[in-house]
Amino acid sequence: MRTGLPDLAVIIPARNEGTRLGGCLDSVRRALEYAGAAEAEVIVVDDLSTDKTSDVARAHGATAIRQGRRLGPLAAWSLGVARSSASLLFFVDADCRVDEHAFSALLRGFARPAVGLVAARSEPVSGRSVNPLVGRSAAFSAVMLHEVKSRLFNHDFLPIGRLMAVRRAAWLSHTDHQWPCDRIVASRAKAAGWEIVYRPGAVVYYQPVGTYDELRSDYARTVFAQSQLAGNWAEPLPWKVVGRAASASMRRRPLSAAAWLALRMCLRAERSAGLMRPDEGYAQWDRVAHSLPTSRA
Repeated sequence: MRTGLPDLAVIIPARNEGTRLGGCLDSVRRALEYAGAAEAEVIVVDDLSTDKTSDVARAHGATAIRQGRRLGPLAAWSLGVARSSASLLFFVDADCRVDEHAFSALLRGFARPAVGLVAARSEPVSGRSVNPLVGRSAAFSAVMLHEVKSRLFNHDFLPIGRLMAVRRAAWLSHTDHQWPCDRIVASRAKAAGWEIVYRPGAVVYYQPVGTYDELRSDYARTVFAQSQLAGNWAEPLPWKVVGRAASASMRRRPLSAAAWLALRMCLRAERSAGLMRPDEGYAQWDRVAHSLPTSRA
């Protein structure tokens, strides 16, 4: 990389993303060019795909690394970091599109040397035929996530989403645990003295869940993740912050809030009745894990 350009690598874990990866990589290239980092490394870690994921990555100018066995997206992060020497690491989900200004906004977040992680804003895109109730619920979740993040300062909840940037030195703070997910990386980095900031101008677009089964699968994995984060792994969210964020979100999207609440009541009822196994399928790529019962269409 030429002197004066940002020393960064974009790491994209992927499994069977041959149909969507190209669009993600095109958006990544545009964002890198806008940020003045067109020569940055772009690494796709293929988790033993059965389609042409690696071929698509190479066709779009990315480095493709194929894992020898299926290990999941979290292991793909670590492998991508190990294969790069960049001082700044940007993590993007393969089924997303990065806004042209996103990387530039993330880089500005590192203006102070004390900042170790910079979190982005995740925005759902429309256009998919979905269950109206599930679609409204997904929209409310995105609004609520932004409202919570906007009210937090230097909190390990901030990087939750589909795009984040980490200093390599801060990433190395997470080596004492088994689950290198976004929040645990942030928790370990903060414990080591790094700061975490939120840059809402760094936007990544994603396809939201569209069916009850997809929502159920995501919910089950979230429940399991929260159980793993219990204890000293994660900071509790301040209830006042959550309350103010919920109030603002409900004012913005009242119908979506009602859909979100109705579906959460259904999900919690299933969990209470023992119909949900959150310990199964967490680190899987498939949104609807076959090991989970799917009683609804």
